[in-house]
Amino acid sequence: MHADDDRRGTRGFVAFDEGAKGLTGLVVKGLLLTAVTFTIYRFWYMTDLRRFFWSRTLIAGSPAEYLGRGKELFLGFLVALAILVPVYLVLFILGFAVPLFAPAVPILSGVFLFLLGQYAVFRGRRYRASRTRWRGIRLGQDGSAAAYLLRATLWWLLTILTLGLAFPFMRASLERYRIDHTLIGESRLRSTATGRSVLLPWLAFYGVGLLPILATGLAFLNNVDFSPPVDLFVPHPKGKGNAFIFNPRYAGTAVATSFGWFMATLGFALPLILLLIPFYRARETRAFLSATHLGEARLTSHLKARSFYWPYFVYLVTVACFSLVIGILVAIVFGVIGPTANPGQQSAALFGGGLLYVATVFGMAVIYTRVVMLGLWEAVANATRIENVAALEAIVASSRTPASGLNEGLADALDVGGALEIGF
Repeated sequence: MHADDDRRGTRGFVAFDEGAKGLTGLVVKGLLLTAVTFTIYRFWYMTDLRRFFWSRTLIAGSPAEYLGRGKELFLGFLVALAILVPVYLVLFILGFAVPLFAPAVPILSGVFLFLLGQYAVFRGRRYRASRTRWRGIRLGQDGSAAAYLLRATLWWLLTILTLGLAFPFMRASLERYRIDHTLIGESRLRSTATGRSVLLPWLAFYGVGLLPILATGLAFLNNVDFSPPVDLFVPHPKGKGNAFIFNPRYAGTAVATSFGWFMATLGFALPLILLLIPFYRARETRAFLSATHLGEARLTSHLKARSFYWPYFVYLVTVACFSLVIGILVAIVFGVIGPTANPGQQSAALFGGGLLYVATVFGMAVIYTRVVMLGLWEAVANATRIENVAALEAIVASSRTPASGLNEGLADALDVGGALEIGF
């Protein structure tokens, strides 16, 4: 059946160039130049990464193109800083000038960052869409960043009030808004994503990881009347530096028991949360991609959770081996020099140790990009199909003006942009 569909041109494929030649050199160059320019080059590095991944993603046989420039991102970032710095300065001055206002400054800063971050996420996506082209047709995004901000804020409030149970419905609602305002030429994408489509994966994640933490955390807070005592931990009686111990006065009380259960649950549940994040991400990505339509054409995804686990597993094994090699080299260097080394030898050893540390950081960054980012992108692309691909021939180009680089400059300044996003 699939072969017949392909001959009639009613099915198409999304694919990724598995060779991905040149990525390692691109990452090494980008990281080195980012370091020596005190992070300024990262805007050009981010642009190069996107251009690399876009150009190797084939949609119905045609590669995507990324048209963004590092200069646009850099200038947008500077403009965003010109907006953010005065706001933080005002809050800082108010905290000193009005002592009663000081406790509220961190809260106001957090609220401000959250609101601005949601606004920036939508604006940043608008920039990336307007700098993407397929078959010579530019993508775009309309809609209101303020409306998206309001929607996200209300959904997050509901998610907090329901202790996280509304999370999948929030994700689906925001996904529909983003996709429904995404344009390919004059054609508009549509999403039928629903919270129910990812509810069971979320409940599995929630029940195993989050619910035990919430239950034991609330039990502890209930025992301290929702006001944790400031003397819960006290300095170590033998004065061991900055060491602290649990206050003996609470020994045998409900406070100590509930706190012990909370800490034990954290130790058990946090690893499970880390283990289940790829599972939920894979299920959500598959559901949301399969809910995307463009006229009569629609996407279907057959993404498996193991496709998300494998890159992380390979990354952890590779990093462990890489760290082992570095550790052996450090041991050899300091073992050869020995404790009786003169100051010159000690300085040389410290310098060599610093170089090995930098090599470790760079190596892990290269491995992460090469293994995790590439693996996830490839998994999503190769698991996606296009039904009724012939309908894509009806797309015509648009004369819309590309979005300003400021759209993503604000997202970058708030660290909510991200170089690459899996899916849409």
